[in-house]
Amino acid sequence: MSSRKAPEDRRDEILTAAMKAFGHYGYRRTSMELIAQAAGVSRPALYQHFSGKEDVFRAMGARMLDEVLDAARGAADAPGTLVDRLYAVLSIKLAVVVGSVDAGHRTELLNEAGVIAADLLVSFKDRFATLIEDLLAGAPGELNHLRKVMSAHDCAGLLLDTVVGISQADAPPEVLHRRLHQMVELTVFGLGLEPMATAAP
Repeated sequence: MSSRKAPEDRRDEILTAAMKAFGHYGYRRTSMELIAQAAGVSRPALYQHFSGKEDVFRAMGARMLDEVLDAARGAADAPGTLVDRLYAVLSIKLAVVVGSVDAGHRTELLNEAGVIAADLLVSFKDRFATLIEDLLAGAPGELNHLRKVMSAHDCAGLLLDTVVGISQADAPPEVLHRRLHQMVELTVFGLGLEPMATAAP
């Protein structure tokens, strides 16, 4: 029985190694040679799967974004309070960046992704926002002010933008996750407050 790996398995291994290389060195300092070394393949073998560094970066991003969405859907469907589920969904997105990227390279990689994989990011943000919007809209009893202050759609977009801002802060992952949890609590508790009684004239 042959132990030779299928092309799709080898490609997946390369993308996993590339993620570590980009996270450690940043986009500009990562070369095809570094990616090949990290993946344990020769440069010619690497070029059999990818045309260049930009191609690797896009493929890595597409795979990562699909995995994030799958994990987020599972977190949204899990039991727990709205705070628990909303934090779990958003923390998955945050963990992808802060868990695999050195703090000094986060902004650079996000900027490069905005150029090289802008279409992927737009599609991902739309799908992720829809997931959050559905989660918020499905808990009307916990969010008394949601439709009075903003729509579920606008709230989802605001939450996602906040995650991006938190991810770019130069702080340890545990601090960033604590800030995210505080932001989720502020959002849910703020929108869930009972309306204040109006004083009699």
